[in-house]
This record gives sequence, structure tokens and C-alpha cells, in this order.
Amino acid sequence: MRRVFGGMAGRSSQKWWAIASVAVGTLVTVADIGEVNVAMPTIADRFNSDLATVQWLATGYLVATSALLMPMGRLSDMIGRKKVYICGLLIFTLGSGLAGAAPNLQMLILFRVLQGMGIGMVHGNQMAIMASVFPAEERGKALGFHMTIVGTALIIGPAIGGVMVDAFGWRSVFFLNIPLGLLCALAPLLILKESRAPQSDAKVGLGGFDWMGSFLSSAALMTFLIGLTNPFGWNTGLVAAVLASCVGLLAVFVAWEARAKAPMLEMALFRNSIFSLGVSARALGFVAAATILFLMPFYLQGVTGYSPGVAGAIMTSIAFGIVVVGPVAGRLSDRFGPRPFTVAGAVLSVFGLLTLSRITPDTALWVVMLGILLQSSGMGMFTAPNASSILSGVPRRSYGVVSGFVQLIRTASTVTGIGMATVVITLTMSSLGLEATLEGFAEGVDLEVGRAFTEGLRRVFLLMAGLQVVVVVLAAIHGRPAARSE
Repeated sequence: MRRVFGGMAGRSSQKWWAIASVAVGTLVTVADIGEVNVAMPTIADRFNSDLATVQWLATGYLVATSALLMPMGRLSDMIGRKKVYICGLLIFTLGSGLAGAAPNLQMLILFRVLQGMGIGMVHGNQMAIMASVFPAEERGKALGFHMTIVGTALIIGPAIGGVMVDAFGWRSVFFLNIPLGLLCALAPLLILKESRAPQSDAKVGLGGFDWMGSFLSSAALMTFLIGLTNPFGWNTGLVAAVLASCVGLLAVFVAWEARAKAPMLEMALFRNSIFSLGVSARALGFVAAATILFLMPFYLQGVTGYSPGVAGAIMTSIAFGIVVVGPVAGRLSDRFGPRPFTVAGAVLSVFGLLTLSRITPDTALWVVMLGILLQSSGMGMFTAPNASSILSGVPRRSYGVVSGFVQLIRTASTVTGIGMATVVITLTMSSLGLEATLEGFAEGVDLEVGRAFTEGLRRVFLLMAGLQVVVVVLAAIHGRPAARSE
């Protein structure tokens, strides 16, 4: 098969072959998140785990992904995006096989972290590849297509996960990734041509890599997420110290990047209001969205009593709006600009979260699905135009690292949302005299526990609706896209 990649903006068939080779990796790796989310109640029950511990199946994975997104994006600019992308898929596949064979929850979390490291290499390159292949005036269309793939993965992930757990047990969702991961690595190997930033823009090779910037950014992110989620049960003083160290590391990172000869992330980008407002809105939007993806399987299985298969099918409504609305919004934003779509999308998300903030253990299923559908449609309308506007003023030499940074916003915000939701629900259940344990959630819990969990859920969604209102404001003052820089 003919290999294609950089410098093909005018060759329609070739650029679509290139994006298709990346799409298969997106499909499998994003679907994995939904598969594991549906399996988590069963895993928690199998290992008699509580909410604070089992959340690390999601949090540990996303911490590892987040820590590597920017470094791997920068590395791909220097040594080649194809190399980094394929290596990431192979590491993800290895982690999946080990996770499926894990003898206990601690080892399962460790191998889930290994999966996340591979995904950091994969997702740190996806948007860079698309931005390199498509011309600037078609970037929204390309990102809209990417949203279609993401949405499709979010549909099939919970559905496949539910069926696999019902039929073969929770380990099957990890073993499934072995053949799929190898196939995903084969497609770009055959199709993509190697691509990196021009040598005039960055030193090629490991000698020019910003190792200190990579270390500082990863350390700052990890201390923030550990301090936020407090997985080790530290007291308040120690948690405050960890969060304070995060602030210090972030300050040192900013100072270092401002002086580095070849910085991993150019601080000058944040002087552009389009860029800074865009990333701020994106961060808050994904904080809110994460809570639905993480918590609704527990509500559907533990409180309302649906099986994993049925709960997985219901969760597919999360992606329906993204699949339908995302590509249309991306294409239209190329013509009319991103602001109308980012504002309207954020408003839809507010209504969806407010709808979910009123649910009870007895709420009709159609109301729950309406809330999920409104929120997901809003995110579908918001995400691609928002990403396109962020990339609009970024020079081509920085596509890799900015792609990683945009994906970092998503993953770090997802972890933040999960951590915030865990704290709110734990405090709510504790205030009602109940332990925030997930034992028995796979089969359904008693009425008292279900009502306490749902009350915490209501508070979470109300808080997230408030954050989404801030996104509406940021999107409204976002302005016109920056001048495109190639």
C-alpha cells in the first residue's frame, strides 16, 4: 500500500487515507475507556474495593496519559510522529494483556497505568497528524471527523464492554485489546510516511529535547492530581503541602520554559487571548463531562438495578450527540467561525447537567437519557470548533506539542472531574452516616445506600452545571480566530 503523510494538503484521497489510519487507533483506544468504565462496578465488587481505590483504574490511567502527552508531542515533532505513535500503540497493547492477567487490584491499577503511558504517546500525536495533513481552511472538518470517531468509540465502548463482562467476565475487556491494538499499529505502519517539524524549527534528535521541561511539567501534573484525589489517605496538612509543591513546580516550569533555547511549550502562546481563553474553556468543559462518564455506570447498575450489558447500552447515548453534532459543527465552524458553536454547545451542556442534577432513584430512564444526550450534544458542538480555534494561531513546528497540550487539557480535566466527584459523593454519603463503598454495586444496593449515592450525584451535577456556565462566558468573549500560521 502506498505510504502517505506530510505535504499532501492538495491530495484529497491521500489525506483521507492518512487520517483513516489514525482513526482506527482512536477508535480502539477511546472505546477502551468506556469498556473499562462499564466493567468497574464488577471489578470493585470482585476485589471488595471502595470508591477512592477503584477510581484509580480511571485516575491512574489518565495521570500516566496526561504526564506524557506534552513530552511525547514535543518528541514527535523532533524524531517523527509515526515512530512515537506506533510505539505508543504497542505499549498500550502490552499493558492491556498484563491487565487482563492481573492477580489483584493493585497490579491491575499498575498495568492500567502502563496502558496510559502508551496512550500518552498515541493521543499526543493524533491532532498533530491531522493538522499536518489538512490545510488550515479544512481543519474544522478534519477535527469534526475526529469527533465522529471519538463519538463512535464512546458508543461501542460501553456496549461492547457490557456484553463482554456479561458473557466472559471483566478480564475479557482487556484481552480484547491485544489483537485490536496490533491491528491498529499495522495500519499507520503501512500507510503513514514519517513526519516531523522542519530541522530549522527544532533540533532533531534526543539531544535537543527539553528534558528538564518534561520532568517539571510531569511532576507538577502528578503532584496536582495526587493532591486532588488523595489516594493514600493523607491528612489535610500533607495534602495541602503536596498541592503547594505543585504550585512551586508549575512556577519553576514556566520560568524554565521562558528561558529554554528549545522549550517544550512556548509561553508566548498564552499571550494570545484566543489561545488562553480557548484552553480555559476546554479545561472546564471536560471537568464537567468526566463526571457523567465515570459515575453514571454506578447509578445505572447499583441504584436502578440494570445489568452491565443494559447499562452499557444506555451509556452509548453519551456519544450519540457527539457523533451527530460534532462533524457538522466542525465543518460549519470553518465557514462561520468557532464562537457560535462553542457558545451554543456550552449552553446545551448546562441544560443537560441541570437535568441530571434533578434525578432520583426513581427517575424515568428517558429523563436520564435526555440529560446525557443534551450534555453530549453540547460537547460535540463545542469540542471541534474549540480545538480548531486553539490551533489557528499555532506555527506548524509546534503542532505536536500543542496537540499534546490540547489532549492534556482533556485528560487532566477528566481526572480533576473524577476527583472532585469522588470527594463530593464521599462527603455526602459520610454526612448521611454511610460508608462510600462500592461493594455490591454490580448487583444493586439497598434503598438507603442508593438514595445517599444519588444525593451525592445530584450535588456533583449541580456543581458541574455551575462550571459549565463559566464555559459559556469564556466562549462568548473568545473572539475571532487568530491569524493562521503555517
